[in-house]
Amino acid sequence: MNKTRTETGAATDNITSRTCLGCRVSKDKKELVRLVISPDGIVVIDYKGTLPGRGAYVCPTESCIREAFSRKQISRVFKVSQIEGVEEFLDRLRKLVLDRISSLLSLARKAGKVVDGREAVEKGMEKGTINLLVFAEDLSPLSFKEMKDTCLKRGIGYYTYLSKDEMGGLIGKGERGGLGIADASFSSLLGKEFERFKSLGSVGSGGGKNG
Repeated sequence: MNKTRTETGAATDNITSRTCLGCRVSKDKKELVRLVISPDGIVVIDYKGTLPGRGAYVCPTESCIREAFSRKQISRVFKVSQIEGVEEFLDRLRKLVLDRISSLLSLARKAGKVVDGREAVEKGMEKGTINLLVFAEDLSPLSFKEMKDTCLKRGIGYYTYLSKDEMGGLIGKGERGGLGIADASFSSLLGKEFERFKSLGSVGSGGGKNG
């Protein structure tokens, strides 16, 4: 079986590894974002990796995407003369990541893995049942500092996302300053998406922070 080399120099099956168009490093394709060409010649971001057709891959980072665009790698691979600008591409990818975060939070809520309300969240952190905390962007500075300090003390990851009103809307309730995720699997998936969003050079709405 053919092997490729990762950034650490280790051999890996090329069935699951792909090379980033930007940095040219071979990585597990699950760590990359897949691109495909649509029947009408438009480069599509296949974020779920399920669309038919020959694909190409890029790291979900601003630096790799800008490098791929500057070297015209995307247009070269798909043999198209024109594609959208890099800023439009980045904005489109950021939106897909945010949609994925909202979807995961909704799924976690339906599975009963979301803890809301400050008292319940604080109790969950004390008991060690909270794996991840998501703060509202418009949480007061004092409340944010208090919750952040608790997360740092207990080794709990945290990010900021949406407003208090939008946060409550995700779980069908009123304003919420924060949501606790009481499940390791959902926390891992959400953490991955928040880190992706940060790597895309995002600022303002949805910007993530962790401890």
